Amino acid sequence: MFSRLEFFITETFVSMRRHPAMAFAATICIAASLFVAGIVGLIVLNVNYATDTTLNRVRFNVYFQPEISRHEAWVAYKRILDMARVEEAQFIPKEKSPFWLKYQQNHPDTKNLLNRNPLPDSVVVKARDLEDIKALKLAMLEWGEVRSVRDTPDLIQKLINVSEAVKQSGIIIGIILIALSLVIIHHTIELTLYARRREMFIMGLVGATPATIALPFLLEGIIYGLFGAGVALGILVPLYRFAAQKIAANFGFALLTKGPEMTHGLIAVLIAGVALGFIGSVVSVCKYLRTPKSRLTNA
Repeated sequence: MFSRLEFFITETFVSMRRHPAMAFAATICIAASLFVAGIVGLIVLNVNYATDTTLNRVRFNVYFQPEISRHEAWVAYKRILDMARVEEAQFIPKEKSPFWLKYQQNHPDTKNLLNRNPLPDSVVVKARDLEDIKALKLAMLEWGEVRSVRDTPDLIQKLINVSEAVKQSGIIIGIILIALSLVIIHHTIELTLYARRREMFIMGLVGATPATIALPFLLEGIIYGLFGAGVALGILVPLYRFAAQKIAANFGFALLTKGPEMTHGLIAVLIAGVALGFIGSVVSVCKYLRTPKSRLTNA
């Protein structure tokens, strides 16, 4: 078993030493593709992070009728808390209304002229999901205690549209980069197979199985992918950290630098490199094995 493993590893590195230019080209092309894909992925992650952070702060205000009592407003507030689509709610007495407090602050000379606060009690509500806001709004407007409901539907919809557009663009760019990487690896392995076609034909004559012939080339493709992913990460990670520091210092906007998303992204780049190398090699090797031997041995 160890002798076979040693044979496969030896053949793999022999092939890479014999064709260093192709090995270098394949590694650099994979690294470039994964580097660009990593940048696109980081953009998507940060846009989603900023969108989710903003949407997590989205609330809407429920204003009660001015003529109802505090007890009736409190009972309606309890009904809001019991609604399945409501994640949290905060009761705002009219005495603590931001509009009333701001008015008193800006007009200290006239606040005593008002016999009473004309603003109603209100509730600040956060829905469990953004799509629930419309349904909650329609339901609460049917209550006799509720005068109006105010939200920011344009902002919510714009944020959702931006998030979806970035995700779709990232998917399209990722597919293009994957296709280009597969083509590059396929042709690199195919050239290696062509250069060693007589040697592999002789191996087949002496009893080597297709798996024995193919495995070194599959391993070669995996090494190309792993090296390419390592080069991409070696450039991308410090560059992203530097950019995150500069953006935070100059614009006060914190990029996503920690958390499971970043760890999963690093692992995904490594897996993508190995997968690209393996798939590109499989395509080339399968094409070789299906080629008639008479064509393989023609110089």
